Amino acid sequence: MNDKIALLSAVFSAIATGLAALATWRAPVSAARLAEQLRRDGERGAERQKQKMWVFAMLMQERADVSSDNAVRALNSIDVVFNDSREVRDTWSELFGAFGMKPLVQHLVDERLRRLLSAMARDIGLADGLRNDDLGRVYMPVVQAQERFIKDMQRQQALAAVQGQSAAAAAAVAPDSLWPPRPE
Repeated sequence: MNDKIALLSAVFSAIATGLAALATWRAPVSAARLAEQLRRDGERGAERQKQKMWVFAMLMQERADVSSDNAVRALNSIDVVFNDSREVRDTWSELFGAFGMKPLVQHLVDERLRRLLSAMARDIGLADGLRNDDLGRVYMPVVQAQERFIKDMQRQQALAAVQGQSAAAAAAVAPDSLWPPRPE
């Protein structure tokens, strides 16, 4: 009986030794895989945070003119960059709705932009240091405002000229009849 216990003990000891050797051989590989996965996840999280910060910073810089190219790029990337933040996406949807109002109600757009910036600041972790008036404060020198006004007026004049020409050309080409003129 002692022989059977000794044999069983030797078998279990051999199995335990084999498993310990296997674990010793596999542990560094498993640890390396785990470390690589954690590193990738960390990089992905850092990149996501960097993208969120870029969108937020761009909108803060361009909040005086949200129709600028950079502001439009930032606004159009909100759904992708902040896909994990329902609050940000909902406030972006409200701002988008305000852009579609005819006529455009500027004070409503400004209020919704501040709400969007506030939601972004909370998501990024900057909300503690920013107040609503911080988000609405915009510095635009008179010279820049005048240049912006001149560009807007030039664009409106060019648009009116093009629309006037196309309307005149359409009126000259379109006869009073539904049918084209007979060839001569």
